[in-house]
Amino acid sequence: MRAYCSRKEEEGCRWRLHVSTYRDGVTIKVKNNTQQHTFSSARRSKVVKNATKFWICDQVEDWLMGDSSLGAKELLRRIKDKHKVEVSYKRVYAGKELTHKKLFGSWDNSFNNLYRFKEETERCSRGSFVVINHHKIGGQIRFNRLFFAMKPCIDGFLNGCRPYLAIDSIFLIGRFRGQLACAIAVDGHNWMYPVAVGMFDFETNENWIWFMDRLRDAIGSPQGLAICTDTGQAVMAGVKEVFPSAEHRECMLHLVKNFKKRYTEKIFEDHL
Repeated sequence: MRAYCSRKEEEGCRWRLHVSTYRDGVTIKVKNNTQQHTFSSARRSKVVKNATKFWICDQVEDWLMGDSSLGAKELLRRIKDKHKVEVSYKRVYAGKELTHKKLFGSWDNSFNNLYRFKEETERCSRGSFVVINHHKIGGQIRFNRLFFAMKPCIDGFLNGCRPYLAIDSIFLIGRFRGQLACAIAVDGHNWMYPVAVGMFDFETNENWIWFMDRLRDAIGSPQGLAICTDTGQAVMAGVKEVFPSAEHRECMLHLVKNFKKRYTEKIFEDHL
């Protein structure tokens, strides 16, 4: 018996199976030729319904362990390249979320463990700062802001680094959006040295002043302190309000970008 791909006639697929018995009339041998099979079943309309989110979770786990930021579209492309099947975007997204939960835990549990993190940090590293700020919405307590600075990082900055901090924030792009703020120093090898980290919803004056207040509680006001920021009005207001005696510098990269908005001549490119 020979079985051919159902797309042999319309698309010229040369893949086939050959089944025959040995001379004993009992033993069956199955052969397939070396032609690569690249077509899905015609009855499935090229969409594999049996590729559940659990199957997808198994397939993408190694990819997400290597790069957890991979999106559903990229995972969809990789699955198609490797298995020669098409799966719906919705199912790949569900499989990705299941893998994230398996590797990193659930979002809800992470929030529920926040106060446990605070307690364990303060128990194991006395002198560390973990400040969780919350507010009430509809009578229920909701997370608002977070600040933490580990005691060894604080001591390392005060005793072994130049009195210089670069402060900025970046967008959080996970399930819950917001801003991740950092205060970074430079160590003796000219490597980045993290001093404090914070999280809040938006770059507002109130949030930056709150972050700067917590930072001052952690490191004080070292003599000769210089703070470098971008030209954001909120973060500049926070520095001016909380560290009035510090030398305030603006990031060269941001100055260049703002300059390029008006001046793009060759003399600028050559001599900046």
